[in-house]
Amino acid sequence: MVFNTISVGTAVTPTVIETYLSHYLNRKPLRQKPTAHISYHEGLQLIRRFLHNAAYHTVEDIQAFTSQWVPTPRWVKVEEVTIPQKAIDNAAEAVIFQLGHKGVDRVGGSKWWQWRREGTSLRAEWIEMRADHDKRKHSEEHCKRTMLYVHGGAYFFGSVDEHRYQIQRHARKLGARVLAR
Repeated sequence: MVFNTISVGTAVTPTVIETYLSHYLNRKPLRQKPTAHISYHEGLQLIRRFLHNAAYHTVEDIQAFTSQWVPTPRWVKVEEVTIPQKAIDNAAEAVIFQLGHKGVDRVGGSKWWQWRREGTSLRAEWIEMRADHDKRKHSEEHCKRTMLYVHGGAYFFGSVDEHRYQIQRHARKLGARVLAR
């Protein structure tokens, strides 16, 4: 079976309907639980169903599905940046120093997580609400809050594109700039 938006949508639609009805019918007992909010309840069930469905597909199928480009809404300011090699080297040295030789050996050595191919660069994005960006630029103030967001997936699957909605929500609620990779 193909792993695309239509097949995933078909697989999760019954879960969405079932969760909505279950949430509505059982709303009184749910009041004191985290699942009291429908968005939390639906999100949790969708993730579970997606992972269940993904288990029947190859890694390549999942990578292809999760690496799809997602457009940025016009109210979100995105600035692409390239992380300088010197900063990457300094970060690698700091991690190795903190782990020590035994720690580095425990995590599989010092090179497996320095995965980039020769001649490629490490790219990231600054993400913030356009209104916050414009306000900050007009007042010539520095941003008071900054968040580093490293998405899960261990560079195995997923991308900043896939997580941008969540990142922009963090930026909006915190009034912050988010550096995402």
